[in-house]
Amino acid sequence: MRLQKQLPAVAALAATIALAGIVLSGCKNDDKEVPKKMTQKMMTVCVGRFLIDLPEGAEISFAPARVASITVAVQPDYAEAKYMAELSQREQVLSQQKNAYDKPSLEKKVQGSAINFPSTIFYYGREKPLSEIQFGQKVAGTEDSISTEAYGLYNGFLYKFTAEHLLSPRFDDHVLKLVKQFEARSMDTIPSQPGFCTENGLIHDPIPAGITESITMFASLKGHPDLAIRLDTSVNLKQLQESLLERDAKDDVKLENRNSVKTFRRQHRALNGIDGEEVLDKYKEANGTSAHLFMWAGMGKLKDVLAPKVTVELETGIGRPGQPVNSSLSDDAVLELWDRITTSIRLRPTSAAPKNAQADTAPQVPLGELVATGHACPQTGYWQCSELNGIEGARPQFFRQGEQMPHAVLRGAPNLWQKLSGNVPSHQVATVWTLVAYHEQHSSREFGPDDGAV
Repeated sequence: MRLQKQLPAVAALAATIALAGIVLSGCKNDDKEVPKKMTQKMMTVCVGRFLIDLPEGAEISFAPARVASITVAVQPDYAEAKYMAELSQREQVLSQQKNAYDKPSLEKKVQGSAINFPSTIFYYGREKPLSEIQFGQKVAGTEDSISTEAYGLYNGFLYKFTAEHLLSPRFDDHVLKLVKQFEARSMDTIPSQPGFCTENGLIHDPIPAGITESITMFASLKGHPDLAIRLDTSVNLKQLQESLLERDAKDDVKLENRNSVKTFRRQHRALNGIDGEEVLDKYKEANGTSAHLFMWAGMGKLKDVLAPKVTVELETGIGRPGQPVNSSLSDDAVLELWDRITTSIRLRPTSAAPKNAQADTAPQVPLGELVATGHACPQTGYWQCSELNGIEGARPQFFRQGEQMPHAVLRGAPNLWQKLSGNVPSHQVATVWTLVAYHEQHSSREFGPDDGAV
């Protein structure tokens, strides 16, 4: 009952745990010492921009992160030979496929580098400009799109970065820029530099473009296979979701089954300065078993990476799909465990500057410095293209010291048919870039895919 309608995300969590092959138990443990033993030793996990403490030995897993429109996935147990074989196979597959122009899908392979491991990047799958209907008329887009994949190997972990349908050529190197700011790390290492924690990794600030940041962590505890913990965080891009208490008040499953639900708490509750709400329920299932479903949610703010939406869930009584079991923890035990975990959630403190940023964040050249297309960027910061009239994406763009300065993409003068169809011609030209702001002085980010440019 509780999984079918109230919280689809928790239902997905239950299915994930069942598929993982966890042996489920229907036993119940009323030992009051259980939560004290479970929380006697805790370990800290970095999730996005937050920290959470979990019982030592908890089994942790992550869904792929989504950062600046790029999916970041990690797979363990990769030997060098396996990695190289799969990389070669992927290149061969892409080379044999055709793009929308009936040409080989794979356009180029670039050797790049994350902070502490080399990477290989494939550019493929070029598509023609998309068309849309405006005021009843079909209007063609002005830019192609392209997909990009980057791969790297570090300490037996495969790191994969994927972005699809990037406007081309404007965002061709979107993935490359993010990979350059990625650092592999062990799970038990808590970084001090500003950035976004992914599974076994950290993306150092500033994120290249866009403000999408989302990640989900799952945790299970040894000896309690019916119990699952979930932490989810994502930036609010367009609007704030209804609050947890508002959603709970409209939950018709609970309203229709009042006698089967016992609510321990339903209240506003701040966690270490993070405003939020919690609903803690105990359910009597149709098969006679009892289980818990606890949730805390902070709604956050709009487009603020330091105040995203945060959701924490703890569920007991998870059995095979459609077959709930009795909670392995008593009411008092699960309440104590919940409070111990949730009170630990806090924004990760940072002190040091990002790695690879110490040397290039301090001003090395004055504002107004000029550099031509094809030359190395002399200063990390925001650069304005001199070709302001007709340029695609005329806003200042962020470049890191050492990167090659790109061409400008200019809109041409359309003929009559192009005006009618909306298919404005564009071409690349060499240009001169002007340094207009050091990155710590610039309040806004480059206009990226999640701001509507892709």
